[in-house]
Amino acid sequence: MRSTLPALTFPILILIAAASATLCAGQTAYGQVGGQVVSTTHGSRVPSSPYTAEYTVTTVRTLANGVTITQESTEKKAVDSQGRQMNATTMSHASGEQNFVTFFHVFDPVSRTNINWTSRGKQANVFVMPEPGERQTCAISREPTPPRRETREKPVVEQLGTATIQGIEAKGTRYTDTIPAGAEGNDAPLVTTNEHWFATAPNLRRLVVREIMDDPRSGKTTRELTSFVQGDPDPSLFEPPQGYEVVKQEQPKAVCASE
Repeated sequence: MRSTLPALTFPILILIAAASATLCAGQTAYGQVGGQVVSTTHGSRVPSSPYTAEYTVTTVRTLANGVTITQESTEKKAVDSQGRQMNATTMSHASGEQNFVTFFHVFDPVSRTNINWTSRGKQANVFVMPEPGERQTCAISREPTPPRRETREKPVVEQLGTATIQGIEAKGTRYTDTIPAGAEGNDAPLVTTNEHWFATAPNLRRLVVREIMDDPRSGKTTRELTSFVQGDPDPSLFEPPQGYEVVKQEQPKAVCASE
């Protein structure tokens, strides 16, 4: 049984706020869009070869009655010689319906902007990050402070060696985490594993070539590189399509640090 519900979320605002706060402090900002790590450092950038990469993502959940639910999506990432990064995620439908939606996000470290739009809309939202040293305000979270969770043991780390995936040498690491019984209402320990394979070439800026995340609560998700082309991508990938209204939005505020 396959699900056609677009369960994907797109954490753009979290990435924008985090990148803005750290760029202003002259630090390295790390975020995650569609599962892909992105980073930038104000004042210096790690040299990176331009490329275009495509992925398939499959999530399989097994219900208590044995029924399996499979959700699929495709991802595309492009990085050019200016350091601009484009991420696009498209939900696939097993029924063959064409009413899927693609989410786009572009990060431009030169113009200090984040741009996002979808294939269904006609509006592109542009978030301009503050200049270095510009005074920043933070937003006070109105959410109640969550109770302190039971201390867990550190994950077990296993080095998986190297492998060649789509012609790219990658190094793999597996993290196994055990959630104690009772920590989340579970009557027995829960074991989760996260396996990550990163390109070993320094100029590929920690390109992810394979990820496998297995969690009994949410299922098993496999993200696999299916295509990789080096060279500058088409410049149009980093701009909203023709006919889209470009709207500048207020920069999301970082959450104030708790006292």
